[in-house]
Amino acid sequence: MLSSMNTAKRKSPSFRAQADRLTLIDRWGHFVLDQPVLVYPGETIWRKGDQLMVQRLDGRVDAYPGFVNR
Repeated sequence: MLSSMNTAKRKSPSFRAQADRLTLIDRWGHFVLDQPVLVYPGETIWRKGDQLMVQRLDGRVDAYPGFVNR
């Protein structure tokens, strides 16, 4: 589970969260991914435009497409 997913307040576009356990993500707030993404403990995620960004433990940053569903 991502440590800050339970907060109800609005987040800025640059909001980042760090996974505290192995998590399969198919949506991030109102952002729905085209396909689920596996995030490992310690990896950081955030949304940038129409992509979910994941900074992997080895330093790579992967981008996964999706859309905002409001």
